Amino acid sequence: MQTDRKKLQDKAIVFYDGSCGFCQASVQLVLKYNMQQNLYFAALQSGVLEQVAPAAQVPDPLPDAVLFYEHGKLYSASEAALRITRHLKFPWSLFSYFRFIPVSFRDKIYSFIARHRYKIAGRREACMLPEPHQRARFIN
Repeated sequence: MQTDRKKLQDKAIVFYDGSCGFCQASVQLVLKYNMQQNLYFAALQSGVLEQVAPAAQVPDPLPDAVLFYEHGKLYSASEAALRITRHLKFPWSLFSYFRFIPVSFRDKIYSFIARHRYKIAGRREACMLPEPHQRARFIN
């Protein structure tokens, strides 16, 4: 278990709401434009977050949108989203420059989208099933 935990801690992991259509569409976008294929994915509901991040970093209750774990740190809200875009191909990587906008403003926009994501793209009964060539990038 310790070896598995260490292997997980060395990965950049996107934690998403597995029942959210908007989140699943976002994961599909990241899969398509993450050319280095260095991002991995796990549903917030999977329990992987608790295995990877130090207990002090895991929010309680878990957020209802996205978290990003990279280099031993856990990021949430707009910071998580912008750090993910750094790993994407142009033009999506340009979104990372929004980090120069004050966090309070970015997080208000992020929270608005997160609150309305089910209205935007609906709710799913189950997590999406990745294509066979993508399965290795999903942690369950």
